[in-house]
Amino acid sequence: MDYDQSGIATTYDEARALTPARWRRWQYLLSAHVERTAISLVVDLGCGTGRFSEMLAAELGARVIGLDPSEKMIDQARRKPVTSPVAFGRASAHELPLPDGSVDLVFMSQIYHHLPDPAAVARECRRVLRVGGYVCIRTGTRENDVVVPKFFPAVRAMLDADLPSSDEIKSNFATADFTPRYHEIVTEVVAPDWPSFVRKSALRADSFLARLSDTDHRI
Repeated sequence: MDYDQSGIATTYDEARALTPARWRRWQYLLSAHVERTAISLVVDLGCGTGRFSEMLAAELGARVIGLDPSEKMIDQARRKPVTSPVAFGRASAHELPLPDGSVDLVFMSQIYHHLPDPAAVARECRRVLRVGGYVCIRTGTRENDVVVPKFFPAVRAMLDADLPSSDEIKSNFATADFTPRYHEIVTEVVAPDWPSFVRKSALRADSFLARLSDTDHRI
């Protein structure tokens, strides 16, 4: 999906903001499974509007480079006030503008299903990571018991077509010489109340409409 061909960037944070509860949850997961003293440079790959970038910098005490192919998303990220060492730039996940062995952690949030060639991205992550570096992938999979299809059954087929399986992700990264270390299904509260849920659902429908539009163009 080409975010630069839509207005999603301007409403992205309102619909998908990193709430305090999510911030704390991912702080805990990172601190529990990543050796903080070994992290000096993090790549927030597919950073979008940078919703995870400052949290990564603050939690890990590291410099963060947020990369995304969308000019509109990067523009929104750069508008945010940040207190940690974070820089943003445009780049494809398949061709990172970084030298070999220069990165300690690659963080990916909800971008895996957008990758045209995930196996190639896994190899590119291996190239830029130092020996012993980490990849953290936050993504939905076909196995997840997501709520939306229970109310809108037609969405199930779209999710099955778009989302990877857990085995597919493991296989692509194993082929690139990664070893799985930890996996957890994380359940997050979408909204604190019904009006907020309705508002967020309406805003997040932009992604589904954009995908339908992309499909129409391909046909």
